[in-house]
Amino acid sequence: MNRKMFELTDRQLSKCTEVSLPSDEWFMGEWKRLHHGRLAGWGMGKRQWIISMMSRTADYQRGLGQGRVDAASGLEYSEERIDSAYNLGYYRGYMNYESDRRGWDDQTRQRFDEQYVTEVVTA
Repeated sequence: MNRKMFELTDRQLSKCTEVSLPSDEWFMGEWKRLHHGRLAGWGMGKRQWIISMMSRTADYQRGLGQGRVDAASGLEYSEERIDSAYNLGYYRGYMNYESDRRGWDDQTRQRFDEQYVTEVVTA
């Protein structure tokens, strides 16, 4: 079975951003400012911020789509890249595929199936 590769559309690419990671000192200062001078919890806050920013990158979106395509095709789960944004997206796409699919409208589900799932049979 040939593995189908997910391709981002131009519209999807236009929504993606590049993320630069701020220093710990900057993040701690912002955390203290937003939390009335308290520093407790800034590490978990930074973790959540990083995950939120990762989900806006093109690598995350590619991984998310490829995870869905692989899950729909019945392929085994595999982390194939070093990039953590891609792997996070792949994991979420693969593991949440069935749930995500139930949330799609009929047109989206049909378009996904035609492009990534349905094999063309020639007689």
